[in-house]
Amino acid sequence: RAHPQEAGVQAEGCAVLGNACYGTDAAGRARKQRAAAAGAIEAVVVAMQAHPQAAGLQEHGCGALTNVCSGDDAAGRARSQRAADAGAIEAIVAALQAHPQVEAVQDMGCWALTHVCSGSGAAARARRQRAVTARAPEAATAA
Repeated sequence: RAHPQEAGVQAEGCAVLGNACYGTDAAGRARKQRAAAAGAIEAVVVAMQAHPQAAGLQEHGCGALTNVCSGDDAAGRARSQRAADAGAIEAIVAALQAHPQVEAVQDMGCWALTHVCSGSGAAARARRQRAVTARAPEAATAA
């Protein structure tokens, strides 16, 4: 957050966050929770919104959201909801739309949408509807 105007710094921060939050074991789940508690989800979304034309940042931002939001337990669902509330769905769709020829953005963007919109119940259905409203199906189909 110290260098929000520097797309390269933001991209590297997102890459580090994505790597740190990889894993489904207890330690991985704890890292995801710690990152979310520190405001990482919101920081990633803000960075993606601030630098929409920086393909590397969009790729790493989507990767970070993928890993932070993965998990089908209550904590994972809460992180997905937190991401949606922060504007992650719209930021991911914007990344897909802005970089249709960048395979890594398309790949990570689709994975990020999968994790942010996953789950069952009313909240997950609302996230999926929000993705449809943001034109996620069109963006993903173009990938």
